[in-house]
Amino acid sequence: MAFFKNLSEFFARERAAWPAWWSEQSALRKHFPWIATVAYWVVIGLLNSLRVEHFALGILIASLAYGGRTATKVLTFLLPFYLTGVVYDSQRFYSDYIRGEIHVRFPYEFDKRVFGITYQGVRLTPNEFLQHFIHPVLDLITGFFYLFFIAIYVGVSAYQTFWLPTRSKDPVVRRHASRFAPYTAWAFFHVNWIGYTTYYWFPAAPPWYVTLHGPVEPAKLDTLPNPAGAIRFDELLGTHFFTGMYGRSADVFGAIPSLHVAYPLMAFFFALQIGSLRVFCLCFYLIMCFSAVYLNHHYVLDILWGSVYTVIVFAGIRWWAERKSAAHQT
Repeated sequence: MAFFKNLSEFFARERAAWPAWWSEQSALRKHFPWIATVAYWVVIGLLNSLRVEHFALGILIASLAYGGRTATKVLTFLLPFYLTGVVYDSQRFYSDYIRGEIHVRFPYEFDKRVFGITYQGVRLTPNEFLQHFIHPVLDLITGFFYLFFIAIYVGVSAYQTFWLPTRSKDPVVRRHASRFAPYTAWAFFHVNWIGYTTYYWFPAAPPWYVTLHGPVEPAKLDTLPNPAGAIRFDELLGTHFFTGMYGRSADVFGAIPSLHVAYPLMAFFFALQIGSLRVFCLCFYLIMCFSAVYLNHHYVLDILWGSVYTVIVFAGIRWWAERKSAAHQT
């Protein structure tokens, strides 16, 4: 009951403060959110790709934009994630026109040569090796993390951004969270757009493609998205999460880099910098590395590539955060 009472009081305060907040906004700030939202709907509609989730996300963004001071803070936090989704969704309109030659054989042969495992007298990639040790418990664990990896990153980022700067009992954690946590969402955005560009100058087939068609080039451009080993999670629970998710995949040949492992590694770097959730984020990263290979979605090469991108982006973000902090102190 106390929770609902506090929640009711919070909304009452926000409602009372809204007129003063609204009067402070410029004309551009008052009109841009709804204009941008409608314009996005119109463009997607003209491309015959408007779906229910486009309306839902647009309404959510507009609601936060006009919800008052606290809602605007939430919007500021969520905006990089929303923009990432817009960029990802847009790839289906132009990917076939700008993609370079698709690499099928190189990632497969690289993993077999550098990380290969000899099993029953045959040299296998780690992906192929793990397919001999499929287990329902592993399917559940890896499927769960593969399904919720973005939600976990957003949750960790929100905790670091909204909770730690003011409520951590450790003053060092509070200070570091105030300095670095505001950049966690933008780090997500930057590592994504760098990854997305790689999909076009170095497009690569995922391991499940080789399982279906062999390491043969040129690649079959009409190949449909495939949940690969993640389908076992749906089969165990009687759900259709991965079928639906991969049915809307924007690019089949975007295996390099693995962004599935880039997010948890980014979370780990921020956790180290801030001093909170370090063990959890490290475990998150290691589980995702294993899951990407076990579920036959990525080679070890993809994991290393995504990890390198994360190191580069985090180094840049850290430099920028420290520069901004130093500027405020002078």
